[in-house]
Amino acid sequence: MKKAILICPDLRPALEALTGGVPLSLAIFLGKPLIEHALDGLARSGVTDVLLLASDRPSEIRAYVGDGSAWGLQVRISPESSELSPAEAAERHAPFHPDAVLTLDSLPQAPEIKLIADADSWHNSRALLLPLLVPAQIGAREISPGVWYGLKARVHHSAILHAPCWIGPGSMVGAEATVGPNGFVESDSVIDAHATVEDSTVGSRTYLGSMTHLGDSIAAGAVLVNWRNGSLTRLTDAFLLSRLDPPQEALSSAFGRLSALLSMILTAPLAVLALFNRPWCIAKTAVLPSGPGEPLRTVTYHEMPGLSGRLQRWPYLWRIVTGHFAWIGNPPLTPDAAALLEGEFERLWLHAGPGIFTAPEAEGCTAPWDESAQAHAALFACQPTTAWRKKILIQGLKRLLA
Repeated sequence: MKKAILICPDLRPALEALTGGVPLSLAIFLGKPLIEHALDGLARSGVTDVLLLASDRPSEIRAYVGDGSAWGLQVRISPESSELSPAEAAERHAPFHPDAVLTLDSLPQAPEIKLIADADSWHNSRALLLPLLVPAQIGAREISPGVWYGLKARVHHSAILHAPCWIGPGSMVGAEATVGPNGFVESDSVIDAHATVEDSTVGSRTYLGSMTHLGDSIAAGAVLVNWRNGSLTRLTDAFLLSRLDPPQEALSSAFGRLSALLSMILTAPLAVLALFNRPWCIAKTAVLPSGPGEPLRTVTYHEMPGLSGRLQRWPYLWRIVTGHFAWIGNPPLTPDAAALLEGEFERLWLHAGPGIFTAPEAEGCTAPWDESAQAHAALFACQPTTAWRKKILIQGLKRLLA
């Protein structure tokens, strides 16, 4: 068994505005998060056991990497208070008996190529690593020498592409747009008609407006950095440069949404009963699960205090129909309540969507939520097993009927 310690980078001031708000190790680089390229390189070199040292949002890294089985590895994550040097890491984790201690300043596939020293290396390393990292990606194809498309990339037939050039997965290049030489468009971005990307990188989920010329720069959302001199500008004109919001997946299945709609129709008299009480309906705000680096998502929902017990949650059914809530989940939290969650473990509460029937209540907890409720909510978010979901549903239905 060959073991390796991999040190994930902490904050890099020169790149902080270019990563889309995610930890640098999860930033997209030639179609994949940086950490994925590194784990793939370690697996190909014969490493079987990896200890990841993460000081910047280790929970997000753990959520993405899991146990490493996707790469044929056994991966463990050790949260650190700060980024360690290789010597410090080897000393602190000597019981792990590593065969190598590596950093994400470069990839195992090409240790001589620096990636994250500054904006210059973040952009120009792509040209060097393009033929090394991209050919093995699922769905990637070389349209002409040095010109690569990712999976589901769409390029207008009149667009002009100069090698080296990369159009990432899910990205779109419009009519008569020009990309390259040294033009790199990362995942799910849009280069509008007649725009030009020359000696530049367009970060993931970024829109570059029609007839806009991008040169010697890195664009990430509305942020523009000149990689030659490091100058940074934030554009306010969304028609020139802006961030594309990611599509949001429904928290409930199609069957769950349909059953919620039918339940609303069949139990509509409950809403009529609530009319005889004041207040009839009150509005609240709930925090929704957000992906790594995405802004805080919230939704307005309602309760009917005129009804008794859990019947007050009758309006939750509509939020299941819209895909914002689920039948089984965690209690909804307001932004203020969510801000009180401390530490990586407690904040796991937010990884599971709000539900009518909730894990803490199934374990006997009631509002106001205490440390026990926080623990049950966090554990459910980590391991929502079928048996636990069944228990939550049964307990919830018993209390509802009671």
